[in-house]
Amino acid sequence: MTFITKLRIGLSAVFILTTAGAIGVTAQTQTAAGVYPTSTILRPESTTEPKRAESAKVSTAASENAAPDKTSEISRGSSNSKSVAGAPTAMAKAEAPSKTAIPQGTQPAATDKWQFQFSPYFWMASLHGTTGTGSRTAQVDESFSDIFHSLKFAFMGVLEARKDKLVVLTDLEYISIGDDRATPGPLFSAVDTKIKTFIFDPEVGYRVFQDLEKGQFVDVLGGVRVWHISTDLTFSPGILPGTQVQASRTWVDGIVGLRGKAALSKKVFVTGKFDLGGGGSKFAWQLFGGVGYNINPKIALIGGYRVLDVNYDKNNFVYDMNQRGPILGLGFRF
Repeated sequence: MTFITKLRIGLSAVFILTTAGAIGVTAQTQTAAGVYPTSTILRPESTTEPKRAESAKVSTAASENAAPDKTSEISRGSSNSKSVAGAPTAMAKAEAPSKTAIPQGTQPAATDKWQFQFSPYFWMASLHGTTGTGSRTAQVDESFSDIFHSLKFAFMGVLEARKDKLVVLTDLEYISIGDDRATPGPLFSAVDTKIKTFIFDPEVGYRVFQDLEKGQFVDVLGGVRVWHISTDLTFSPGILPGTQVQASRTWVDGIVGLRGKAALSKKVFVTGKFDLGGGGSKFAWQLFGGVGYNINPKIALIGGYRVLDVNYDKNNFVYDMNQRGPILGLGFRF
């Protein structure tokens, strides 16, 4: 082998080693810079993992430098409900359950406000008893048809106010009738009787029982009943000559009673009231029972039967009377 041949072989080896070293250095530089060979690109999982890691780092850095929004707070839960300074955020306050929160659809009725009902009624009552002054008294036994024929004026109504369990009732009745059919006895041939009755009945009650689901309640009531009775009796001559007697009296009875109601359906209900008392009179009592129909949430139709009895005999004046008959009215709630 000549010198020239050996020289060529040596130069070729140096060139090959230099080229291999350069390729190795280039591959290491590309790997450090994040440039990967083609064989690595064929593996998708290797591509996404570095990006996810880098994205997580960026997200963590952003969350440390900025206030968390509602979406991030919901996703992180209660562990991230406070800011970096330790103060609770607005979202944390919103997430905290309220102790006074009321579930939807179970809000109680506004019983802390006054509720009112006005019920005008017409009492088709008959009148039975004795009225007069001194020895001049008249027996009255009149049916409703007789009284209606001689009815001059009438007004009747009940006003009710309620707040929670407190109940206030006011019943007002004024009737003016003229009757020329009453028969006082053999001493006179006839008597023309004019009677004006004013009854004012304020009461205060307390609801001792209530079941809203069944539409039931019971009230205990107490109050007074103010009476003013005016009579004008004109006696026609009989055994004795004709005469005229006029008198009026006012007295007050203390009363106690019960009132109740029970729903039979969403529209139909039964109701009743009973009271008794005395003081100004010897004794007085009242009984009412009826059935009602709710036309709508604000108006109800009520019908029933009522009896009111009083026995007053003082100061040379007699009014011992029993009123009874059917009653019809309307209730307006507001």
